[in-house]
Amino acid sequence: MTKHTIVVYQAYKNSGNLRFHKKGTKKSWKHYFIEIDDYDEDEYTFGSEWISSIKAMILKRKQVYKKRFVCPECLKIWEAYVPKNTKEIECPNCD
Repeated sequence: MTKHTIVVYQAYKNSGNLRFHKKGTKKSWKHYFIEIDDYDEDEYTFGSEWISSIKAMILKRKQVYKKRFVCPECLKIWEAYVPKNTKEIECPNCD
């Protein structure tokens, strides 16, 4: 299964579910991702995990964004998860 990073951010470990963090607690890094099945591309799961600060910096560089693209030849619109600053990718319909 392939993991695609959606967001990496800092959060309090004991927050959530209507709980408030204690004063003086430090924030830790959290990693949200989509796990895509290698055999069945249509099947994916959403997950999260706590990570170290070093791994957070590495995952921030690999973060992907959901973008819309338009093919100038067939004029079809599709969405894809791509890295930051990606301008164009190949059209899946024009192959």
